[in-house]
Amino acid sequence: MNTMLAGRLHVPSGRFRVEEVPVPVPGPGEVLVEVKAAGVCLSDVHLIDGSLKPFVPVEEITLGHEVAGVIHSLGPDLRGDWTTGTRVALQAGQSCGECANCRRRRAPCLLARTRGVDYDGGWAQYAIAREDTLAPIPDNLPFDQAAIIPDAVSTPYAAVVGTGDVRPAQAVGIWGAGGLGAHGIQLARVAGAAPILAVDPLPGARDRALA
Repeated sequence: MNTMLAGRLHVPSGRFRVEEVPVPVPGPGEVLVEVKAAGVCLSDVHLIDGSLKPFVPVEEITLGHEVAGVIHSLGPDLRGDWTTGTRVALQAGQSCGECANCRRRRAPCLLARTRGVDYDGGWAQYAIAREDTLAPIPDNLPFDQAAIIPDAVSTPYAAVVGTGDVRPAQAVGIWGAGGLGAHGIQLARVAGAAPILAVDPLPGARDRALA
C-alpha cells in the first residue's frame, strides 16, 4: 500500500480530478485513518467553482472536511490510548497550537485551519489526523451519518447551544432549512425550544422542517 486515490483540486487552475498519490505517513501525535465515508459540503463545491479560495495559499489540496473512518496506523508520540481499528469521526479543522489564544487555552484559535481547505482532507482512501481532532464513534452509528457530524451538525449545535444558549420553552427562529438549518431545528427541539419557527422560501425545505 504505497499509493491511494484522492480527489485533488489544483487551486490556480480550478482543475479537479481523482489522482493516484502517495499514502501519507502519520507524524508525531498523528494517526492514519482509512476513510469509510466523506461528505460533500457546499464549500467543497465553491472551492471547485473558484468562488472560495483556501485561506492559506496552496497549489493543490485534497478536498473533504466531513470525514469518518477507522484508525489504520499510529504515528509516534501519541498521548491518547488509540488503537488500530477504532471507529472515528474527524474534526473539520484544527487549532494552530501557537497563537495567543492557543497558548492561553482560550477559544477560538486565531489561526485555525480547515481540513480539505488549508490542508489535505478526506476525499481520499486515507487521511492524516492529529489525535486531538479525533472523536470515537459508536459501532451502531453508520459512517455516512458520522461523517457529517463535524460540520453539518456541530455548526448549528454551536449556534443553538453555544452562541444562542437556548433554554427550554424559549422561542427560536431558524432562517433556512437546508443542511445546517435542518439539523439546527432538531437541535433546538432537543434543547427544549418552543415554539420553533423555521423560515425558508422553498416548499421542500419547509416540508423538511415540519418533518
